[in-house]
This record gives sequence, C-alpha cells and structure tokens, in this order.
Amino acid sequence: MSRRDEDMHSSHLERRRGSSALLAGFAATLLLAACQVLPERPPAAATYDLGAGERGPLAQTLTPARVTVSAPAWLQATTMHYRETWADPGRRRAYADNRWTAAPPAMLGLVLERALGAGEGAGCRLQVQLDEFEQVFRAADRSEARLVVRFTLLPVRGAESISSGTLAVLEPATTADASGGAAAFRIASSRLADAIAQWLAEVDRALPGGLSAPGRCRR
Repeated sequence: MSRRDEDMHSSHLERRRGSSALLAGFAATLLLAACQVLPERPPAAATYDLGAGERGPLAQTLTPARVTVSAPAWLQATTMHYRETWADPGRRRAYADNRWTAAPPAMLGLVLERALGAGEGAGCRLQVQLDEFEQVFRAADRSEARLVVRFTLLPVRGAESISSGTLAVLEPATTADASGGAAAFRIASSRLADAIAQWLAEVDRALPGGLSAPGRCRR
C-alpha cells in the first residue's frame, strides 16, 4: 500500500471512529433526557383495616345465622373519607394517599360476624345498613370516627321484622390524620358489635318466649 493509500485509509478509520463516538454520545444524551422526563413513581398508598373482630359474650342461642351489611354507593369503595366541620361542614373530603383494604361494609361485616358468632346457634338474620363511616374533624387537631347504622332482625323465614334499631358510635382519634382515624374506627366497630349484642339480649328478654319462640329464631 502506498503512503497516499495509507493516509486515506487512516483518515477513513478516523472518520468512522468519530461518527461512532458521535452516535454514542447522542444516544447517551437521549437516554439521560428520557430519565429526566419520566415521572417518578408515586409512593404506594397506606392501607388500613378494622381487624377481624373477636368473639363476644353473646349467648349462642342469640347469635344470628348470618349478618349482611349494605351501604350507599359512596361507601362501596376503599376511599377514606373525612369532613372538616370547622372549615366546610358540607364538604366530604378524601385522603389522597390512604385507603381501606376493602370497602367499609365488607370490613364491618367481618367484624360483626366474628363478634356476634354468626352461624353458631340461632337462625335469625341480622341486616345492617351502614349510613355514615367518616372521620369528622371538629378542629384542625381534633377528630373522631363517626359510624352510624340501622339494623333489623328478621326471622328464620319471612321478611317481617322482629325488631329494629339505630346506633351512632363516635370514637375520638388519638391523632388528627388517617392513621388516627383508622385506629378510632377499629374501636368504634368493636363498640358497635358490643352494642348490637346487648340489643339482641334486650330483645330476647322483652319478647314473650324470647327469640327462641316458634316463628322467630328457632331453626
């Protein structure tokens, strides 16, 4: 190869190396730009539940065959609701980064079934309508869990109510945030189960023959 050919070959190699380096630099620049443009992954939402409930002292002869809990549409999701009565009492708000693990009716149903010993003895059916389930702020640093239900006791067969009632449970939150509200709802749900158990015992005492009388909760 002549000197002139060697020079041309060398020049060609240098141009190829230069082009490769330029392309590599361009690709690195695009990659860096893409990394800067892509949004950061938002943090996972914190989730809370009401626990599984604990079997209460309700007599086995008074335990319902099953418990069903229904609720309005806005309570059929995992959203954690709260209300600031000191600022805007008519507005229902929702925590952005906090969720229930399941919809409130499902969680409350689990607690009531366990606490009331559903399916252990009697044959009556307990229907619960959940009307309110929200954390209410009375001030910026003070809140409470508000749980309001209506409930009806139905016989083994038929749709005629044996008795019905309404309960509102308010439980102060130890901290003015979602975590404090969730803890307060755990306590409120347990208190509700105790109150319904007491109500069942009172209904049994008030009715002639009690709930075990024919046509009521006897299977």
